[in-house]
Amino acid sequence: MDADVEVHFASESVLLLVQGTAARLYAGDEVNKSIYDHMQQATRLGAKFLACSDALAAHGLDTSMLIPELTGVAGAAAFLGRVLDAEWATLVF
Repeated sequence: MDADVEVHFASESVLLLVQGTAARLYAGDEVNKSIYDHMQQATRLGAKFLACSDALAAHGLDTSMLIPELTGVAGAAAFLGRVLDAEWATLVF
């Protein structure tokens, strides 16, 4: 779709970035691809995964514990910068 994609993991969603967590999760009983499989596909297609620095600290995590697909760490100000930028569209789940 020729769009830049950033996925910002905040609050408890940063736990999906812990090695092994998303690999154990599936969207349903009849789905044969794990959440991690989908995450890997997204990064192969150019998506960037960013972990909230405050959320990492709140859960006692550091980047050495996280999946290699993690692009970097970005706090709330970086996310708000994207939300307020007219050149970006934002979806929140």
